[in-house]
Amino acid sequence: MGRVASGLSARRRSRRDEAVLIRELPVLLDLLGLAVGAGCTPFLALEVAARWAPPATAARVAAVVRSCRLGVRLVDALREGARACPVLAPAADVLVASETTGAPAGPALARLAAEARSAARRRAEAHARTVPVRLLFPLVFLVLPAFGLLTVVPALLAGLARS
Repeated sequence: MGRVASGLSARRRSRRDEAVLIRELPVLLDLLGLAVGAGCTPFLALEVAARWAPPATAARVAAVVRSCRLGVRLVDALREGARACPVLAPAADVLVASETTGAPAGPALARLAAEARSAARRRAEAHARTVPVRLLFPLVFLVLPAFGLLTVVPALLAGLARS
């Protein structure tokens, strides 16, 4: 029983961590795009992002920077980081392409940030559409009975008292 509970809590924790990363992703992509647009190399852009990004994404980027400082090539560190955290894989792919081919990463990072924002907006709208369904239970089982007790029952009692 303990293994099942620990497995469920680990799965719940990983989903929560992934949701946090998805929420922070547009800010990270903007930081990377800003740093690359200012003339930083992909490695320097990662250093800037590791310093100024929100905590969850900064930790993932800092792990990539740390492995590069230990002697791993940037391309290999980015690929390993993308394997460890699939949410950051598109950003890693853009930086790998920029590092290997010299292609500008700014426009691709800006496009990824816009896509991440629109995906977050769609998730928020989908969550908002579920609110009426979730409010149905309290309405039916709490509000309507209270309404009946406060309006119908006194009128019914008053009618019975007159008879």
